This record gives sequence, structure tokens and C-alpha cells, in this order.
Amino acid sequence: MPEGRQARPLSEVEPELLRESTDAINALIAERLPLQSPPGDEWPPIALGFLARGGTLLESLTQLVEQGMHGEAQMLLRVVFEHVATFCWLAIDPMVHLGQWREWSDARRLKLHRDALRFGIEVLTPDEVTASEGATRPLPLPQMAQEIDEYWSEVSTAFRPYTEGGDDPPSILTFRGFYTAVYRKGSNLIHADMASPDRFATMPLIGQVTIHAREKRSENPDYPAFSIALVGFLLIVFDHHFSWPGRDLIDRITNALMYYPDD
Repeated sequence: MPEGRQARPLSEVEPELLRESTDAINALIAERLPLQSPPGDEWPPIALGFLARGGTLLESLTQLVEQGMHGEAQMLLRVVFEHVATFCWLAIDPMVHLGQWREWSDARRLKLHRDALRFGIEVLTPDEVTASEGATRPLPLPQMAQEIDEYWSEVSTAFRPYTEGGDDPPSILTFRGFYTAVYRKGSNLIHADMASPDRFATMPLIGQVTIHAREKRSENPDYPAFSIALVGFLLIVFDHHFSWPGRDLIDRITNALMYYPDD
């Protein structure tokens, strides 16, 4: 926490402030991209691709907030988390993890191929099927989050360790905690739980439900502004590998949203 500054509750972040932070991050990315990577190392272009995706996801989420589409923004926040978590996990050991990550893609495509066969559709060629046999299944996201906490908390002060078994509960301000608070929170919307259509309902009179064209309420508070902090983690890890854009600049952008200005 910046010395002498009070944390701003995410519920108090107005769309205008979210827009300012989004624009500042995307202005940074626009300074970096497009960028051609030299041949021979697959990690830089993949990292740059995640950087670009982080910016476009952030822009899309901010536009949804500005349009009052809070449920859709909450669903997209879940996508932001998964992208940032995957990038941070890859960045722990790119030489090893990139190969595993590619196998996850092979495993998913093989699963799609086998499901499509029942409809007479072949997604993969016989050679591709053979090559995909035995591909490692994707790492469960909670396990990925814990590996992120374990590694990056030893590397950067922006990350916190996730510990269990002590007298105190684990911190929610970890990637494992974010998995619960951000990713799992969006499950009721992603999976069409009752909470999703309920957002459009009001009951002006007992027993008389009115359904509106836009959301009127949420079962639990939405915090789309947390997307700025998540993309901030992506930038911090990117900076660790590529010495850009600098921790001080990242902190200035994210802290402008996460903390009230100095008096």
C-alpha cells in the first residue's frame, strides 16, 4: 500500500475512473505494439500476444461498464482472470511451461474431434489425432493459481504467498483467493444460474415480478474495476521478463484507481 494513502473500495470506482485507467494501460501497450520478434525464441511473441489480449479485454470490459451491462462485465472479468493467471504461470518457467501449455491445446482439440465425430465431422487429420494422443490435460486453475502465488511472491512484492494450515485463514489477496472471489463468483452467470435472469427482475408489488430490458440488481456486488489490478499483475510479470514498462509506471496507473489521491 502506498504510504499515507487510503485504499479505495472497488464499489466506489466510477466508470469515468475505470475509463481513465483503461486508457492509460492501453496507451502503454500502443507504445509497445506492433513489435516484430526475432526468430528462434517463441516466448517473446507469445508474451506480447498476452499483453495485447489483456488490453483488448480491458477495453471491452470497460465499454460494458459504461453501457451499464454489469453482468456481462462480470463474466468478462472471469476471462481476464484466466488470461492473466495463464500468462503468470507460463512466465514462471517459459521453457518448460510453454510445452505443457501447447499440450493442453492438443488435448482440447482431440476432445472436440472425438465429440464432433458423432456428427460426421472430422476436426483433426489421422496424423493429428495420433500426435495428440497422450497430450497432458490442462492444469486445474486453482492449482495454477497456487503455483503463481508460491513462485511470484518470492520474486515480486506485488504478489502474496498462499498458505494454509496456520492459525489464520489464507489471504484472499492471492491468485488462489482471486480464483474464489473473481472466477468462482462469475460462475452463476457463466453457467446460467438463477442469479443471471434474476438481475433483470424487480418486484414493485408483492407477488408481481417485472422483467426489464436491462439489469436492475445483482445478487452480490460486482467489482469490474478489479480488472485494472489483474492487468497490472500481467504488466508486472511482463516487466520482470522484458524490463518494460517499469514497476513505478505500473504502480502509478493501478494505484490511481486502487487508492484515493493524497490530501
